[in-house]
Amino acid sequence: MTRPFAAVRSWPRFGAALLLPLALLALPIPAQAQDLRSEPVYPTVQSSAPAEDEEPILIPRITAQQENFYLAVSDAAQSSVDTQEILDQVRQSMDLSNAKILVGVDKEPNNLTGAAQLVRGLLLFGDSDALSDDWLENGKELGYVGKGWIVVGVMLPETPGAPTEVSVEPGRNVTPVGSGAEDRVQGTGRQQFDAQNYTRGLIEVARASATELKAPKDSTTTKVIGFGVLGLILVATVIATLIARHRKHRAAAALARSKRGDMLVELLRQRALRLEKHGARPAAGNPEGPSAQASAAISTAIPPLNARARQLAEQYQDGGPLDVDRLATMESALADQEVLVAGSKALNSLLDSKFRNRDDWKAIVLTQRERLEDTAQFLNIPSAGQLECVPRLRTLIIEHTNRLDEVRQRAGGSRHRDQSTAQVLDELWIMRVDLQREQATAVQQARAANLKLIDSLRERMLGDRAAKLYSDPLSIVDRAYTRAKELAVENPQEHP
Repeated sequence: MTRPFAAVRSWPRFGAALLLPLALLALPIPAQAQDLRSEPVYPTVQSSAPAEDEEPILIPRITAQQENFYLAVSDAAQSSVDTQEILDQVRQSMDLSNAKILVGVDKEPNNLTGAAQLVRGLLLFGDSDALSDDWLENGKELGYVGKGWIVVGVMLPETPGAPTEVSVEPGRNVTPVGSGAEDRVQGTGRQQFDAQNYTRGLIEVARASATELKAPKDSTTTKVIGFGVLGLILVATVIATLIARHRKHRAAAALARSKRGDMLVELLRQRALRLEKHGARPAAGNPEGPSAQASAAISTAIPPLNARARQLAEQYQDGGPLDVDRLATMESALADQEVLVAGSKALNSLLDSKFRNRDDWKAIVLTQRERLEDTAQFLNIPSAGQLECVPRLRTLIIEHTNRLDEVRQRAGGSRHRDQSTAQVLDELWIMRVDLQREQATAVQQARAANLKLIDSLRERMLGDRAAKLYSDPLSIVDRAYTRAKELAVENPQEHP
């Protein structure tokens, strides 16, 4: 299919008709084209006819394409060639070439002065990318065809049997295979052209262009492949590094767990022996009192806990793998043993019949006074007087202060020892529980009334949280008692 230059560029008819011949005729013509046609490709005498009477020059547009082979056939030459056969026959030759080949075919008569001018028209006004980007600045010196392109112009004769003109212009980086390669391309297919087998002649010209002229491989493709390979190598390296680092961390973690497992085996066995030897002794006095209840609960929790600890120690093999879950189970068992060991030790010390450990009793009394001071601080909060719990808190402050003075005298002197240590401990424990309960109620009422309460004071007054803040012997025993009851609930099959 052909198209008028004026229609393509949308210029005024006068300018289009005048500019294209001037542009085509002014460009240099390859030497091989001059050899094939003796007359010049530009007029030697300026026509005196008005420019508007000139017919527009028709440039064939690309009518078929297959990979890097482009075929542009004018309307006048359509009936003389078989486009599909050309594509089918040229396919194999194109596989051997790195170039992009544009073959333009036109038929006389037309306004072009030969195949060389057809090449120029295809470059300047065709619909391909064969024209070099810097053709205006460097076209005369370096050539007009872009890198990697070969442009071939074939001008079929008007009269059957007349010679067919062929012009070839390689791109800047396209090199001939041996000397005279361009001449061989132009001479190829002459026999078929003379026999008016134009389709076969065009096939031979296209094949010769692909084999006689060589273009380097597309550097862009090579770069893309190269960058792609480098990217894959980089990604593979990063992944391999991450995998190696992960394996290293896993190995280090496994080694650390193994070492900790060896240590836990010994600790579990040692704590089991200590609990069996120094477990909580029975408390004399009221069997329903908190001291007796705590002693019984701790004593009941020790055997199944020790059995589980010894089983975990036996299951672990020295130097063998130790997963995270099993390590956590061993750590939990040891933590339970530590709580019961500390509780048993504190309880046995407090139940000594002669109040020998006066510092322990003083610590309990001091802790209770501190909690009473927290209660007094709570009562000083603005608007706290409106709370329902206030009268009860004031009563507890007075009563507990008096009773703490009495306990201090009993534990610190020889008088007033008419009560056993278990009875005194029960009394202090009941005071602790009562105050703890009332403090928790006060915090709830303050929250409901939107009273501002200091966070640290709130933590100390809340029951379960407060028990973890204090380290006096009674708090230690209370934690052991609480944990013993929890173990009975968590593992009922282990407790009678």
